[in-house]
Amino acid sequence: MSKSASGGESGGMRRMGRDALLRESLSALAADPRAPMLELAKTLDVGRTTLYRHFGDRDALVAEVARLGARMFVEAFLSARPEEGPGLAAVERVCDRLFTVPEALTLLFADNPIITDDVFAEVERERRDTEVAGSGGSASAGPKSAGESDDPLEWVIARGQADGSITAEVPVEWAAAYVFLTIGSGHLYSIAVEAADPSARARGLELTIRAVRRTLGAGSDI
Repeated sequence: MSKSASGGESGGMRRMGRDALLRESLSALAADPRAPMLELAKTLDVGRTTLYRHFGDRDALVAEVARLGARMFVEAFLSARPEEGPGLAAVERVCDRLFTVPEALTLLFADNPIITDDVFAEVERERRDTEVAGSGGSASAGPKSAGESDDPLEWVIARGQADGSITAEVPVEWAAAYVFLTIGSGHLYSIAVEAADPSARARGLELTIRAVRRTLGAGSDI
């Protein structure tokens, strides 16, 4: 019996490093969040023992994928330069940048999400620890000032209300939840129809930004 037939590796399977396995596992779980280790190994074209050797078990692999997806989300958010320009424009840039990490969004907005608030909290602690280490123990607090929200999206919205670009008629927490759920709606729409319509992702982003602008823009009647 060959190694591949018994669950091991064969010479025809790819040899991948841990980082590559993790990134491709994220893609595979975004396509099928319930996939067992055997199916993941088949999708990645590696031996099942390779996944067990690198990650221990499925729970450990899923936890690593969740952290990777959360890091991708945070990096996309920060790449939108949320501290620059009018707050509403910053929120629109956030929408645009988050649409560039569709697999992370899928894992976040799934019925049983792999990326959770606890994972985001862990990744944020990791990011701040890295900043502190890189600055010799005196990292800045980032764009947030003392006394302001710990939620970065709420911080951007509060900034927009202060500069007049976002209506002050809604609570910051409601506005942040609205933006988050609208991004989710636009993303889920795009993946539902993109097989039949290659322009669906661009359309989903357009609808998302239009909804955010109309609802939160200064002068909105809500």
